[in-house]
Amino acid sequence: MFIIYSILILSFLVIIHELGHYLAARWAGVKVEEFGLGYPPRAKKLFEKWGTEWTLNWIPFGGFVKLWGEEDEAEDAKKFTGKFSQLSVVKKLVTILAGASVNFVFGVLAFAVIYSIVGIPHYPARFVEVAPGSPAAQAGLTAGNEVTRVESGDDSMQITSADELMYFISEHAGSDVTLTTRECQDDGVCTQTTETTAYIRTAEETPEGEGALGVAFDPPIMQTYPWYEMPVRGAVYGTQQALGMSVLILDALGSLVQQAVSNQTLPADLAGPVGIVQQAGELGVFQDGFLAALSFAGMLSINLAIMNVLPIVPLDGGRAVFIILERIIGAHRSKRIEEVAGSVGYIVLMGLIIIITARDITRLW
Repeated sequence: MFIIYSILILSFLVIIHELGHYLAARWAGVKVEEFGLGYPPRAKKLFEKWGTEWTLNWIPFGGFVKLWGEEDEAEDAKKFTGKFSQLSVVKKLVTILAGASVNFVFGVLAFAVIYSIVGIPHYPARFVEVAPGSPAAQAGLTAGNEVTRVESGDDSMQITSADELMYFISEHAGSDVTLTTRECQDDGVCTQTTETTAYIRTAEETPEGEGALGVAFDPPIMQTYPWYEMPVRGAVYGTQQALGMSVLILDALGSLVQQAVSNQTLPADLAGPVGIVQQAGELGVFQDGFLAALSFAGMLSINLAIMNVLPIVPLDGGRAVFIILERIIGAHRSKRIEEVAGSVGYIVLMGLIIIITARDITRLW
């Protein structure tokens, strides 16, 4: 059953992506010739409204929008006739990037709803575990210690979360820091403040599986606020999570390219749609209720948004690059370059999809 749920979520995300293109095109004054549910060949014309044919197609799990004049070269006519090719650069970019924008906004809204309901995670700088022989252990730190202040030379910071402590530690690798800690019991009562000096290991000095200090932090505490504050706080934290996830995705893509070029292999943990569905099933995403499924949908939507803005033709990001290039070097030259880049990009993308999907399928057996 989780396979059906995953396919429905993926289909929904693709459809709202195309709906973003559709609404932006209507805003720009472009005639939308067809809005297809699923991919051709066409199974049935559902109806025609606002000058657009709404169709049902045989290949499910997606959708598409066909804009009038999308494949035309830019024309010299000043009078706008409803063709995409006659739009200004700004309106073209808005139309092309609207799909990814809708996916990103959906991801933010999904996270906002979740955090508005369950609360805002707070990660206390409290140790749940100290690795034997680590700098923290050598300094006498133990599980239950919570860091409230940290200092190194002239630099100091009041610590209210594990994130703040990790940031300070990352900025002072290879040096000694003074940590002000307090003892905290399981019931949350904290007593006795002490100061301890610990060495912060560099990346080269840090054993695999440990951090620079050698500690693990308590799980997050879900903080709640008055009901009228929760939607705003949820939206703010949801946006932060979406932006942070975007950075992680881009970083992972950079590592993927680097490994593919240097080692001529793809990362072992790289997964495609089949692998993602499999992982969702193993984690019991759809057995943990609506919020877990919504979180899964939000993460997928952010991934879809970032992937679509990559500067690779035929992705939306690649098309946006050539819209700008067309303005700089002219439509005819840009069109020829785009055709070549599109052919190469299509072959590369299809090759990756086939390789990753085949590897995902072999893992199932």
